Amino acid sequence: MSIAAIPLRPGAFLLPGRSARRRLGPLAIVLLLHALLLGLLVLINPKGEPGRRGPTSMIAFNVPSPPVARPQPASKPKPAIVPPLPSAAPPVPDVVIPNAPAPRWTIGDPALTGFDLARTPRAEPAPAEYAVAAGPPDTQPIGTAPDGSPLYPAEWQREPTQAELAFYIKDRGRPGAWGVIVCRTAARFKVEDCRPVAESPGSGMAYAVGEAAWQFRVKPPRIKGEFQTGTWVQIRIDITPGGE
Repeated sequence: MSIAAIPLRPGAFLLPGRSARRRLGPLAIVLLLHALLLGLLVLINPKGEPGRRGPTSMIAFNVPSPPVARPQPASKPKPAIVPPLPSAAPPVPDVVIPNAPAPRWTIGDPALTGFDLARTPRAEPAPAEYAVAAGPPDTQPIGTAPDGSPLYPAEWQREPTQAELAFYIKDRGRPGAWGVIVCRTAARFKVEDCRPVAESPGSGMAYAVGEAAWQFRVKPPRIKGEFQTGTWVQIRIDITPGGE
């Protein structure tokens, strides 16, 4: 078995000639520009994410044009429908009731001539035992309040308990001690702006009662049948043996 020899040209492995070197210069510049462009793209989008549409991107879409209104043909006026005239109702026959009493008053009765309602006798008032009570009487004043207005006696809506008074009275609550205050009635049966007026000598009860007055529930005085909130009332607390 023989191996064929391959003839070689002289200078096959030598460097390219001058013309070949001239073509390599522009080619190297083109390759360098491509490499720079590729590097710039990598720097702009290093992760290789697809491009996103920015806020200034434009979206094109078609807007259908409004339909053109076509003139409608003039409609012919409909003839007016005249309702039929009601037919005359048949006459209602008179109903005759046998043995019916004669009417007391009739139109054109001579008895009504010259009738005057003001001259008719009035009904007598009902006896006193049938009279309905008009309600509780008005509260009568008992003096003058600090601002010069009438002063009324207090009417308890709920009397204070011993537990409500014990904390404020304490040693002052000896049997026979008493204290008087004046207060202005407020909403929800409360009192406000309380002031001491009088007390048993040396007891200090007026001051103690004024301190406990925020718990009091007092009805406002009645004037013309209605409760008058904001009026002045007088409240007195007495300490009795075995009592509150």
